[in-house]
Amino acid sequence: MDISAVLTIASEVAGASGLVTVSSSASKWMKRTARLRQQADVAKEALGLHQGRMVAYRHDSRHVLYNESLHPDNLHGLVAASGNDYIRAQQAGRLRIEDEIRAHVTHDLVLIGSPTAEGLSRVLFGYEPDGEADSLALGDAPVDLPYRWVLSKNQVAEGAIARRFVAGRGMVERPNWRIQGPGRSFVPRVDEDGVLLEDYLLVTKLRNYLSPVALDDGRAVISFGGTHGTGTRALGLIFQDKDVLRELVDQLRSRPAAFQMLFRVGDIAHDPRTGSRARTIELVENAIVLPDNDQVWRTAAQALERNLP
Repeated sequence: MDISAVLTIASEVAGASGLVTVSSSASKWMKRTARLRQQADVAKEALGLHQGRMVAYRHDSRHVLYNESLHPDNLHGLVAASGNDYIRAQQAGRLRIEDEIRAHVTHDLVLIGSPTAEGLSRVLFGYEPDGEADSLALGDAPVDLPYRWVLSKNQVAEGAIARRFVAGRGMVERPNWRIQGPGRSFVPRVDEDGVLLEDYLLVTKLRNYLSPVALDDGRAVISFGGTHGTGTRALGLIFQDKDVLRELVDQLRSRPAAFQMLFRVGDIAHDPRTGSRARTIELVENAIVLPDNDQVWRTAAQALERNLP
């Protein structure tokens, strides 16, 4: 099955001078904001993204405010995760820009954004509309995960809102979605006016059960999704904060094939022009390593088939 993508990387040696293809919709953003950051290479190595094979980065706009364009907060996340590859390809003359990129579910996949904005994440994690375009309920989840987003208006207290600035949109008000973890909820903190003070970023790595071929090849899916866009945008802090980077490397020293990590982001600067941006990040709890056996993923693949449109 083909899927849309915003950036793909095909390289003999990951992180070297492999061919990088970027969509025209994302290329101007990448050109303005991509920077070469050595720390990002270390983080990607720990996460298992440097594997010398095709990687497709995807942000499929399904957000109610951005159904025809790329959400700027998620674009910041895309740049953080793939900026080094973009810059190196540009320097090596191996950068290609296309109006539309088609990747395949058998590749390694990096999904930028929570199921609120990222369409494939909805299918992968088992979310479906529950009455309104921007309200999602967790249905028949292919994999039972310890951390999950709560994105249904029916599960958010009346009047619980989070307000923040989004570039090009001004002040945006959304239900205050949360993360449900083992035995407790993680609710983004807001002030008395509902302005966001803290947000969360959930990092999930799974075997790629979108395709039997991908499973047999040991392919992976990595999802970076904030409770709000500010959390997704803070992905760049993982790749920049040396203390968090050291903790990331230590937590993933065993190179688990599947895990979840929850980060809290804070010290948010609210700028009407450039959007709300977190300046600090911390790991909330130790990484949770998920069961990795063939039966788990084969069962997930069967459940996924029932969810696919």
